[in-house]
Formats: sequence, structure tokens, C-alpha cells
Amino acid sequence: MANHFLEASFQIRVSAAEAALLAECFEAADIISSDFVGIDHEELDAAKICYAVRSDAFRTAFPKQDKEENPFATFLELWSDPDFPSFNADLSIGETDAGTALMALVSGYQVDVEALACLIQTVCKSALPFAFEWAARCDRLRPGEFGGGYFVITETDISGGSTGWLMQLALEAAQADIR
Repeated sequence: MANHFLEASFQIRVSAAEAALLAECFEAADIISSDFVGIDHEELDAAKICYAVRSDAFRTAFPKQDKEENPFATFLELWSDPDFPSFNADLSIGETDAGTALMALVSGYQVDVEALACLIQTVCKSALPFAFEWAARCDRLRPGEFGGGYFVITETDISGGSTGWLMQLALEAAQADIR
């Protein structure tokens, strides 16, 4: 048996409003994952109250969907599996040297890098375009169990992928050149 880890650590320069919204998103994800996972009808009223006390910025970035009872449905679209809404990362906000913006540090193990990329695209408009890398590792020395990847985030697109995918593309190109 082997343990696999997806790790990331990066800084992103954001405005004060974006920093506050990032922090609120991390807080909301923690609340949802501990109190409202798979929100059922019994928890729906509590979820609606929790959504109602979110900031105007949060409700603007993640508006309620007309035909959806769960008020967090738009927010939960950040994750490929909305039943597990966790970034699995820590967020800390500090001032930059120039003092004109704030610097958000995001780091963690078992990080949901795709959800973070979607969050950055939605919340950190002033930082775009932006890119970050991530690492995939294993606690046992097994072939094919190590790698990483990257995401490049713009207002309209999130591109990138794993080193395994990039390696396969390069290998296919090299094989095509031989033929």
C-alpha cells in the first residue's frame, strides 16, 4: 500500500476586497464540509441561513440558482465532487512590501488544485492572468507515481495539466517525428 499526496504552495497578489472574499470562501467551504455535506432537506434551512449571512461579495460571486433549493449550488460548482467541498489547503493573507496590495499564501497537502484554480478565476480578477504549479508524490518509490502539473488561469480559461499528460504529448510528438 502506498500513500499519494497532491501538494501545492503559491502566493497570489490580490486586492483587499479579494483577500476578504478568498478568506470567506475558505471559511464557507469549511462550514459546508463539516455542517452541510450533501445538504438534505433537514439541513436546507440552516444552509439558507448560512448563505444569507455571507457577504454581498460572496453572494455576487456565487449567486443562488433559480431552480436550485441549495443556496450554495453555484459555490459547490468549484469542485468536481460537490459532496466534498474542501480546498484541503491553508490560506494566510499578508501585506506586500509595497503595501499597495495583499499577498495570499495558499498551501497544503491533498490540495484540490482544480477547485483552487476555479476559485482564483472567480474571486481574484485583479491577479489574472495567474499560474501555479502543484506536485504529486508517493511515499513509496514506485514507477509512475510521481509528477506534478500546472494551471494557467485567465478570465476566460483555465489551461494546464499534469506532467504525465505533457510527457505523453511530447513522447507522441517525438514518435511522430521518427515515422
